[in-house]
Amino acid sequence: MNYLKVILAILLLTSCQTTGLKIGNVDVGKLVNQGVKVWDASMIDETQESQLGENISAVLLGVRPLHQNVEVNQYVNHVGRWLAQNSTRPELPWHFGVIDSDAINAFAAPGGYVFITSGMLMQLNSEAELAAVLAHEISHVTLAHHLNALKSGALRGAVTEALFVSADAYQANTGADREQRQYAAWAKTVTSAAQDLYSKGLDRTDEMKADERGLRLMARAGYDPYAYISSLQVIEAISPDDSSLALLYKTHPTATERITHIQQTLVEVQHVKGKTLIKRFQQTLSGQRNSS
Repeated sequence: MNYLKVILAILLLTSCQTTGLKIGNVDVGKLVNQGVKVWDASMIDETQESQLGENISAVLLGVRPLHQNVEVNQYVNHVGRWLAQNSTRPELPWHFGVIDSDAINAFAAPGGYVFITSGMLMQLNSEAELAAVLAHEISHVTLAHHLNALKSGALRGAVTEALFVSADAYQANTGADREQRQYAAWAKTVTSAAQDLYSKGLDRTDEMKADERGLRLMARAGYDPYAYISSLQVIEAISPDDSSLALLYKTHPTATERITHIQQTLVEVQHVKGKTLIKRFQQTLSGQRNSS
């Protein structure tokens, strides 16, 4: 999808001059000049993680904006924040929204940013199914899957300013380019790793772990755990050749594989008599469905 290509573009901007650039208490230029490698999780605090998520989300929404229906966005935020409060990281400044796109997908960024496409939302049948989709993405954040992916592979030797592309973009817009050559090779490494992450998706193991934790999370929040299965069955029922599923199936195991894998976790939570909240979901989306 085009918006993921734009997300990659934010990392291309990091070839600009960074000498003297400070973000919070981190002197990025000094770290680069000293060759200090700081992909240590202990040096990435919550503020920095949120900055990364904000940067990615801002670019994402610049290409595929939030859906204009305020009520629907508020509703998704309500469901998402309730789930987040029951997660292992309730203290994050969580943000949820609906991306105006026919694609069937959902997206998470570090720091508590979670989005579902309107195409995905319109396929669901209940609030519990919505909770299943959001719980999966919340679990990617709480398990730090994107951060860990950025810290591995080709990015292992990259430095902290990769996290702060918005500040680098500002620096680039000022016209400062005296050390562009010095950082060109580094920027190429960052871009290559980002392409691998956003084009190929997270590891298969990460997706399965997000399913396991997501199922437990929605059950803990009081939703019917079987809705996790039905949300995947919604995807399973759509032809795999449908263009709306192209990116989802490129970056995730098939819905059938995920349903099979999640069965053992379902046994753990099947005693939960959770709610589906079909009526509330349908009432909230009725206007949107009538206009689409």
